[in-house]
Amino acid sequence: MSNSILVLRKSRKAFLIEYGCAAFLLGLLGVTRLNSPLPQAIEYGVLGLAGVALFSAEISRLTTRYKIREDKMEIINGFIKQDKKNVYYHPLSFVPDLNIKQGRIGRILDYGSVYLKAGGETTFEIKDVNSPHEVLEMIENMIGQNRGGMNKIKED
Repeated sequence: MSNSILVLRKSRKAFLIEYGCAAFLLGLLGVTRLNSPLPQAIEYGVLGLAGVALFSAEISRLTTRYKIREDKMEIINGFIKQDKKNVYYHPLSFVPDLNIKQGRIGRILDYGSVYLKAGGETTFEIKDVNSPHEVLEMIENMIGQNRGGMNKIKED
């Protein structure tokens, strides 16, 4: 079994809206509490909404992991019930369509998705990771090393 070279998770930068909503709700609650106290049920409701925003972002981050290994990449979804997809580099050695998808904010904050298309459909996607250009380069190097290894075997 090969060792993990890198383990990736979704970037917190991808959840700025959720974190921003939670901060806004907590700030709004703090300001209204200083000026005139709200009924306790409303305060709990606002706290609950802020908690849900934070919780959903963190759960989404923690349930998806990407492990880059020497011979393959593993995409793991879930905690208790897990879906695991292995993508071996050797079969990818002939597929040149490895790309990065970044929005405007993603380019500014340096996060994005790396995906491979084969035959018109997406084979795998590493979503919302930090430094996607470095991840893309690492995967290209792994594919190249595995291609080189297979060429050596064929020559012998």
